[in-house]
Amino acid sequence: MIDSLKIFCLVARYQSFTRAAEEAGLTRPAVSQIVKQLEQQFGVTLLTRSTRAVALTPAGERLVERADKVLAAYGELESAMAGARAGAHTTLVVGASTLPGESLLPAVLAAFRRAHPDVEVQVRVGNTEAILQMVRTGQVGVGLVGQEVSDPLLVSQPVASDEIVLALPPGGRMADPLPLSELKRLPLVSREQGSATRSVTEALLAQHGIAAQSLQVVAELGSPEAVKAAVRGGMGAAFLSRSQLGPGELGFVRLAGVDLRRPICAVWRRDRQPEAVAQDLMTHLAGAAHGQEG
Repeated sequence: MIDSLKIFCLVARYQSFTRAAEEAGLTRPAVSQIVKQLEQQFGVTLLTRSTRAVALTPAGERLVERADKVLAAYGELESAMAGARAGAHTTLVVGASTLPGESLLPAVLAAFRRAHPDVEVQVRVGNTEAILQMVRTGQVGVGLVGQEVSDPLLVSQPVASDEIVLALPPGGRMADPLPLSELKRLPLVSREQGSATRSVTEALLAQHGIAAQSLQVVAELGSPEAVKAAVRGGMGAAFLSRSQLGPGELGFVRLAGVDLRRPICAVWRRDRQPEAVAQDLMTHLAGAAHGQEG
């Protein structure tokens, strides 16, 4: 029954048997059969079907509302039993994009471990879109990413903040702050698609009339370290997190009239409340960020 409810909620969420089947790793006919079995079991029609999409009936809406609660409770039950099997030891698996995974989490894990000596923290690091997908599919309970997230499946809560700056090649001298008119003339090294640093920067520049296509991007690289290496080698300037630049590592400037500060957010599935130790880790992150700002 639990697995059938999960499949039905996927169909309701995507309004598509095909997308639900892809996420669940099943065939479309198998998903359709599961829904039919639920309709037979409850004696009601749960979905209206057409050639283009499916839609919830009133009975289907009531089932989704209650199924979400049942699945959330079942998730808590699974966590409790996993803890019982492991005795006092608990493993907390967290997803983190590059910035929080490499710059923020390491700074608070020691204090967190002192507060929770029985908890082992495992961190999965990837770009923002990869982390969000881990959260959606339940591979991690909580993800940490460098931007606000708008997704009906997810809850997003700011826990810290960061600033993006324009890092310069060695010997590069520019006005600080740099006029936006000068930005289009610079060769730039960029992060890959799916990076929060890239998406946040492009969105904020677009608000000031600077389209991503108008920039002279000479390379796209998959990590901050690769980007910094390219900047050190003189390939071009790059937008990077201020916290990822060590003292004296690279010169940088800010942009005139553009606020490139951004939130660092904890993200979790709307139907799965983070466990208590995950909530305490977020509290440690928020406390450390507040201390740095102070």
